[in-house]
Formats: sequence, structure tokens, C-alpha cells
Amino acid sequence: MSQFLQFYFSLNDRGTTAERRMAQALRLVLSADPDDDPVQTGGEVDEERLLQIMAIAHSAAADGHPLPLEERDDVSVDLGPGATVSAFSDSAPPECPRCHELLDEWDPQPWWDGGDEPTEECPNCGFTALIGDWDITNTPYARTECGLVLVDWPDLPEYGPGLHEALLAAVGSRPRYVSGNT
Repeated sequence: MSQFLQFYFSLNDRGTTAERRMAQALRLVLSADPDDDPVQTGGEVDEERLLQIMAIAHSAAADGHPLPLEERDDVSVDLGPGATVSAFSDSAPPECPRCHELLDEWDPQPWWDGGDEPTEECPNCGFTALIGDWDITNTPYARTECGLVLVDWPDLPEYGPGLHEALLAAVGSRPRYVSGNT
């Protein structure tokens, strides 16, 4: 069965800063009802659930592996160098923010294997930057040390734009959003 995933993450934050930011983002999500239209924050936060989600994130980080998708609830947090955004069935290569050319030849495998964030050059216009500074909204992969994962929530850019923007502001420096179906 296909699932719709949304991943809010930072490309710069790690350690206690990442943990603090993920807890802040988690509070926003836990104060929202995914059945509302639009999805908005403002409800009561279940502090026990927040602590439980963060404890699971710490346990997975200690193991060095992100929590498998089949073990995730509708909301989860990834912490540590094992945190990744997995490939989606409807993914596309990174897009140049200057000329919108797709980086068709991009190989995410070295980054997937734990390498540094790669710098890429657009073959069309010459734009050169870290891959996270390209449009990676539909990319098949990103590597991070902190992220918030929503499983089968409404598409927040469309059905909860205020929450979407608040999450991007909360997750940390160089915030990014990736979504798609498994």
C-alpha cells in the first residue's frame, strides 16, 4: 500500500540544536489536527506523546539507523547521522534554481553512503552550489541529521500552508521539504 510521506529537515543543524528544533517542530504538528481543512496549529499538545516520539528518535539514533517506515506512526522524528530522506516513487532529479534544468545525471549514492553534501554544476547555465541549495523538493534522496516525518498527513503546502511555513521555520537552518509516495 502506497503511503504519502512529508519530510521537513535541516541541512545544517545537529546535536542539541537539532534536538531542540525537532522538539519545537513536533510541538507544532502535535497541536494540529490532520483532519481539519486547513490544517492549523493551536490545539493542546500531548506532552507524553511528544516525549515518546523523541525517545524513539534517540533510540534509533543510538542504533545509527533511521526508524524503518513500517515502524513509524503518523508523526516521527529522525536524529543523528543516520537520518535520511528515502527515495519516492514519484521522485525527480534536483532542479537548478536559476534555469530550472533537471540534473539528470546526478548520482545520490555517495551522499547516501555517508559522504559530504555534494557540490554540483548545472550543465545548462553553470550555476554551482551544494545540492541542498538546488530545488530538491522532489529529489529521490537527501541526507540530514534531523528531520520530522509525517506519514499519510494531508499535503501541507496545499492543505495547511501556515503549518507548512511554520515547520520550515522551526526545523533549523537551511530548512528543506521533500514529499512523495512510497
